[in-house]
Amino acid sequence: MHRAVTITRDLIAIPSVNAMGKAHSAPEIYSERKMAFYLLRFLAGLGLETEIIAADEQHPNIMARMEGETDETVLLEAHMDTVSHLNMTIDPFDPKIENERLYGRGSCDTKASLATYLYAMEWLVKHKVKPKRNLILLAVHNEEYNFGGIRECVEKGLKADYALVGEPTSLNIIHAHKGVCRFTLETKGKNAHGALPWLGENAIYGMADVLQAIKSYEKSLKRLVHPDLGCATINVGTIEGGLAVNIVPDRCRLRIDRRLLPGETAASVIAGLKKALPENVPLTVSGAELFAPAVHTPRTSRVCALVEDACRRAGVETRYETAHFATDASVLSAAGIPAVVFGPGSIEQAHTPDEYIETEQIEKAAAIILNLLQE
Repeated sequence: MHRAVTITRDLIAIPSVNAMGKAHSAPEIYSERKMAFYLLRFLAGLGLETEIIAADEQHPNIMARMEGETDETVLLEAHMDTVSHLNMTIDPFDPKIENERLYGRGSCDTKASLATYLYAMEWLVKHKVKPKRNLILLAVHNEEYNFGGIRECVEKGLKADYALVGEPTSLNIIHAHKGVCRFTLETKGKNAHGALPWLGENAIYGMADVLQAIKSYEKSLKRLVHPDLGCATINVGTIEGGLAVNIVPDRCRLRIDRRLLPGETAASVIAGLKKALPENVPLTVSGAELFAPAVHTPRTSRVCALVEDACRRAGVETRYETAHFATDASVLSAAGIPAVVFGPGSIEQAHTPDEYIETEQIEKAAAIILNLLQE
């Protein structure tokens, strides 16, 4: 069995589920701490300098460095957390291999990417080969919910010349993807007995007018088009309001998910929506509860050229792609670190009830990462 596949199996067997902002009573599952311990032991066995970056000991980030032959620094980043393990059709933490597919939660999103980084570093140390450029390995927490881990590291002064963000891209290079802004919109009314509705003001009725305005605003976004990423989008993800069926509701809330194009900011997005909302409905719009800007790294950039060359030398045909989802590359790019998203596995298998990754993808990715570090 390829060493990178073995490491991937080790990581899958360690639960590191993201609680997605909800309370829980099982820190051994809803924590990246055990993953961090594995990484620390692995890296210490290689004699590498490591650092723990953690505001919360249950949710640490792990950083390791290798000195290279040049002043150039490459960052290899991947997240340790996974989406929920509940309601899966397979045992989420039993990394079985069947028909050359490795199954388990996080197998492709994105423990295989992290495993290929570890494999490459181990190979260099065992063969006493110094990497061509300085290397930073960064394994972060809380990517799935709000990119909290990478934000924490950037705030601590993380620097690199360019970065690879490990995600399942089928070994293609995602050089651009949309950003995301999430916020809440609330209409206000007045409580009254359900039998005496004329004494109250129904906030849900007011939201009906707002929803129609958002649908019209959505159509206008189709005119906001980027040559690589297409049009901006908006989605009403949740709606809630009312205390009981026999009470006139005094509040109704929407949670909005707005996907961004390069150059859009949280302020410009919220201001644009406000202009489209009806003036006769009492409402408030929150500030951005989550903001991650769009990423657009030119195909002519050094990081793109290096990854493309590493793929070619590994005999892997790669192509440039874009994505509608956001990743940790948003935070890195905003911090001035040019980033691309790259890794083994298919996004179509991420978050699925039978998540798996083809072992061949892991093996090819391992060769590519090793090529990137050796040039």
